[in-house]
Amino acid sequence: MRKALLHSSFLLALVLLSTHVLAQLPDVGNLYMSGKVINQRKRGIQSEIYLYKNSVRIDRFETNKIGRFEFFLPLQDSLAVVIYKDGYVSKTIYVDSRVPLERKNEDYHFPFFIDLYKVDNVPSNIDLERSVGKIIFAGTQFMFDYDFTKRQNELLEEFVREKREMKVRRIDEEKQ
Repeated sequence: MRKALLHSSFLLALVLLSTHVLAQLPDVGNLYMSGKVINQRKRGIQSEIYLYKNSVRIDRFETNKIGRFEFFLPLQDSLAVVIYKDGYVSKTIYVDSRVPLERKNEDYHFPFFIDLYKVDNVPSNIDLERSVGKIIFAGTQFMFDYDFTKRQNELLEEFVREKREMKVRRIDEEKQ
């Protein structure tokens, strides 16, 4: 009887301790991201989406046939979202989902379109260093960091223009 009582007391203490530990786990909301991947003619294209944390891939999924996607990211984190389609220049967007602590339990929605450039002679590898935008929390909602995104998109357009000019020069050189 004494053993059974001791055993029961031990189990009760273990249950109470685990309940206390679980109660201290941070409860955070999510950032719901949805949108569509489009080509230069504004038509949806099926592509792949990769999620990276500290340069390590943590998830991969595909858009539907017309480019639509939706996924959740936890708040209070920082990730790179890569949109990839073979034969296109991949795009990387950094997402900083940190919010003020008093708002960490809320859920947010960030809808967006992302366009991919088709350039045949560009390697279609994933480049985490060549980002095109950054999504941040500003006041009450998530939005693109305008200055960063504008600067990065100008660099991307220059990159694509250089690759296209290389292709034209190569064709012209072969004709001579």
